[in-house]
Amino acid sequence: MANDIGAGATGVNDWIKRIVQPARQQLRIRRRLRSYADLYLRRKGWQRSVALRESVGPDGPVPWITFPALMMLERIVEPHYKVFEYGCGNSSLWWSRRVSSVVSVEHDEAWAARIARIAPPNLTIVVRRLGENASPELAAHADAFFSRNPDLPVSGDLHHDLEHGLICREFVAYATEIARHGKGHFDVVVVDGMARVLTAWMAANFVKDDGIILFDNSDRWQYNSGFAALAERGFRRVDFYGTGPVNPFESCTSIFARNLDWAARNTVIPPGQISQLGW
Repeated sequence: MANDIGAGATGVNDWIKRIVQPARQQLRIRRRLRSYADLYLRRKGWQRSVALRESVGPDGPVPWITFPALMMLERIVEPHYKVFEYGCGNSSLWWSRRVSSVVSVEHDEAWAARIARIAPPNLTIVVRRLGENASPELAAHADAFFSRNPDLPVSGDLHHDLEHGLICREFVAYATEIARHGKGHFDVVVVDGMARVLTAWMAANFVKDDGIILFDNSDRWQYNSGFAALAERGFRRVDFYGTGPVNPFESCTSIFARNLDWAARNTVIPPGQISQLGW
């Protein structure tokens, strides 16, 4: 009889280990995931961005970059800044609410027209199409780049290479548009559109000495020549890994700067900011 009871208890314990404990663990994980969704993703507007398939936050358009990078920009951007963007979109609208002026160069005429219809007065959108010719003076800037980087990685699939900003030679007019404004005019240059290796080169040459370059999708090895061009000019790299609007995966947005004084601004947390302590 005692042996039967012992055997029965052992069976119950085995059943708990095999069935009950894993079920409790899964329930605990689901509760944590629900809390993560409510306390982090919902506050960032991530669910809304997924539903709309658009880069938006709780208060409207936001750049399609990682949330950690966006939080840093919110801390360091100054109202007097002048911004140049490679690629227009919701980021252009976000920047225009925070800085004195924004110039965005875009290759897609229809997309540029859509953003231009709702653009505020301090946002200028310039269209430079695939294959458009640049003036000899502007093209000379790109010639210096190509002499150093004759072969850049491409997949051979035109749609893929356009989508990921890999094609450079066909976007000389697009990339050199920044040169029309002269060196040192812009406080921030955003590399987040076409020809990202070439545009990184141009950004390094034309951003202010103490300015910053915001480089999205900087976890891609295909942009290594662009990263090298920035490093050669004394730019230091600060990475912000994480998720962002719409996407369910991790990527990286980086800030490149010669001068890191911007990192010393707004280092004190305001008393009213919510923390995990709930205050």
